[in-house]
Amino acid sequence: MDDGVGLLVGLVVAVVLVATFFFFLIPEPPERAVIANERLDVAVFAFSNSSSWPGVEGTLEGRIEARLVNASGIDVYSRAQLDALLIEHALSHTGFIDPTTAVEIGSLTGVSKLITGSVYAVDTTARETKICVAWEDGDCVDEVPGTEYSAHIRSQVEVVDTRTGLIERALDLQASDSTTLRSGSLFGGFDSLLANAATSIAGEVQDALTAAYTRELRYGLYLAVEEKRDGYVGESETSRFSIGDDGIHLVVHFTRIEQRDVFDVVWVGPDEAPIARVEDVVSQGEWRHYQIDPAGLAPGRYRAQGILNGIEAFDEPFTISP
Repeated sequence: MDDGVGLLVGLVVAVVLVATFFFFLIPEPPERAVIANERLDVAVFAFSNSSSWPGVEGTLEGRIEARLVNASGIDVYSRAQLDALLIEHALSHTGFIDPTTAVEIGSLTGVSKLITGSVYAVDTTARETKICVAWEDGDCVDEVPGTEYSAHIRSQVEVVDTRTGLIERALDLQASDSTTLRSGSLFGGFDSLLANAATSIAGEVQDALTAAYTRELRYGLYLAVEEKRDGYVGESETSRFSIGDDGIHLVVHFTRIEQRDVFDVVWVGPDEAPIARVEDVVSQGEWRHYQIDPAGLAPGRYRAQGILNGIEAFDEPFTISP
């Protein structure tokens, strides 16, 4: 087989694979809702540091707090306020927390979880290497001496319940970052590499909390819906409908929930009174299609409410025109 035929065969196979992928892919609805399955107000408590690198525990604390502040379904109590409160009440903030102190902090702040832990090892290395500075036909044709700098953090992160003072979760987390510079180039130090590694650990902490304490679903309102294998594909996503439309369609994909969670859909009219309600039992990964007929409804502003296990997941407004 010559190169031209081989290239053509490869192209055909790639096209078939892409077409197969899109055939089986069900696009997600546009809106995302994250629901805390229990009250998730957290505070990042002081970390201890038994490594040889001073200050890295503060970097990790800050990166975890910043990541959680931007996470859906999680409310974060300010570390500055927490430190001031600990000083005011003469409570320890050295990174070691006993159950009594955890409960007292929960009572004073209203937080439900404390995030704390330790950095127990930091490794930094500088290794001689080669850097390619010229390529030809995919091959390196010119190398120069270089140095690879790397930093590695090993840590333990604990989630403490302030109602009981007990450790609910203990995570052994580690992360690295590196950069390679030409020999003789100025290296700014390992602090930036350690900060990037701390950011990676913070992302793992957020993922662990999100998976443990929240649920997630995707949803959207459409003019029409097409069934596709085990799911639904919405057509013409919109918040504006008319009385003459075939229906007002709500598609929901339960992307991360517990088996047999209870989900209610409430259609609310312009006078804030429910006009229809559907009670459902759903499971992980399932799709649902809910709809109402706009015929006979008065023009005005309506809402589609989604309620998971008694907690509001979304409240989506839409209008019906004549």
